Amino acid sequence: MADSPASGSRTVRKIAEFYTIALAQLDDGDLSVAITATTVDEEEPQLLDQEIITERVATLDDALALIKAGVERRLGS
Repeated sequence: MADSPASGSRTVRKIAEFYTIALAQLDDGDLSVAITATTVDEEEPQLLDQEIITERVATLDDALALIKAGVERRLGS
């Protein structure tokens, strides 16, 4: 993350990271939640995918809480 422009300092992240979130309603009404992080390999010119979460939950509120917890855990928040 970068500091505000007024502060004159910036933090540069070396690795870009993108998240893919997949939600699917299952036959029984539950939801399947999957989160994948995509990063740039520091040694090779390639993208790396890492599964963060794959779980089954009962409600959309549970899915949103799971997504929030997974991303916060990944960001170290």
